[in-house]
Amino acid sequence: MTAVPRMAIGGLASMLALAVTCLPAYAATKRLVPTATLKPAAPIQARAAVLPPQIYQVTPVKVNPTTQPNIMILGQHLTPTSTVQVGGRPATTVQASDTYHMLVKLPDNLAQGSYSIEVTNEAGTATASDQLVVDDPGSRPSNMLLLTGGGLLLLLVLVMRLARTPGLP
Repeated sequence: MTAVPRMAIGGLASMLALAVTCLPAYAATKRLVPTATLKPAAPIQARAAVLPPQIYQVTPVKVNPTTQPNIMILGQHLTPTSTVQVGGRPATTVQASDTYHMLVKLPDNLAQGSYSIEVTNEAGTATASDQLVVDDPGSRPSNMLLLTGGGLLLLLVLVMRLARTPGLP
């Protein structure tokens, strides 16, 4: 007789374990009873809010406009319709691929000095924290001129060395 109650208790425990483990699966697959959906009284028109631009970084900060006429502005809310001013002079937007990047061509004939950068859209204006430094292209010789001068100096040294070498007819 002890075997029968023990089997009954074991069977009940197995049934309880099966019910506890299957309950989450049953709850996850149970069909929900549809409820009445509420309809808005008037259609809602979603309009994209235009936010003022933000400037995080200007790359490069130091430029020579004759060799590198473009700068990249990194920020937020930069649109193709945004306008850029460098030192109060309008710059040309070359590319605004997304709202975070803007490639800008510098204004012509920028003199040596520091210039502020401002980006304006419909919602406002932002000024970059870093000033754009324009290098004077005429204040120092170019790298090509320095290399040419070094090459000529080396050639002159070699010719003088050969001229002083004894024993050559």
